[in-house]
Amino acid sequence: MRSRLVPILGLTLVGAAVLTAIVFIAVGEHGPAAPVDGADTVQRLYGGIEQDANALGDPDAPVTISVFNDLQCTDCSAYFLETIPPLVEGQVRAGEARLEFRHRAIGLSVTTEAALAAASAGLQDYEWEFIHLTYLNQEQVEVSGTSDQFSGDFLERVAEAIPAPEFDVAQWEADRDSPEVEAHVESDDQTAVDLGVASPAVVIAGPSGEITLEQSPNATEIEAAVSEAA
Repeated sequence: MRSRLVPILGLTLVGAAVLTAIVFIAVGEHGPAAPVDGADTVQRLYGGIEQDANALGDPDAPVTISVFNDLQCTDCSAYFLETIPPLVEGQVRAGEARLEFRHRAIGLSVTTEAALAAASAGLQDYEWEFIHLTYLNQEQVEVSGTSDQFSGDFLERVAEAIPAPEFDVAQWEADRDSPEVEAHVESDDQTAVDLGVASPAVVIAGPSGEITLEQSPNATEIEAAVSEAA
């Protein structure tokens, strides 16, 4: 009896080892990816507000607030999360102003994977949710020493976290490599070059003229500029 149990025990241990190896390969060296948080937050913030590509708010609003920022910049993330929500909840939701997001990378690459991914979500009118979720979960990103780009896995998990059943992740994936998306991001960068601004910066345009706010203007400064431009 003892001689029969030993081989069985050995096979059991081998099977367990193989299963462990399969799980390890499947989830990676660092374990399963952390979930993307913030779906409820973006639903509450942007729900009920009209979106069109990179624009958020009433298209007939008298003032446009163009926000120039970089999705792959840590300081830019903190700036966005502190400054933008009060504007959305206040002047944008009230119809006094409309927000536009402009991609302006601070690195060497004019177009980044994160910018292309966000612009791709914009083709389905969910760019602001994608941007906000990216900033909320930016600490999950691990950038390799040979690339300054965000991983496709992280960006896909952000897309999957957008709280809208009608958002087509497969279509988003296909659009990421489209000439239309690349041209949109390149146009944003060229606009920033023409205006002479770097991220984070804000340009307010209204009936009374255009006001440029550089060096990370806060929400109070932006709200005052909106009133002046209107």
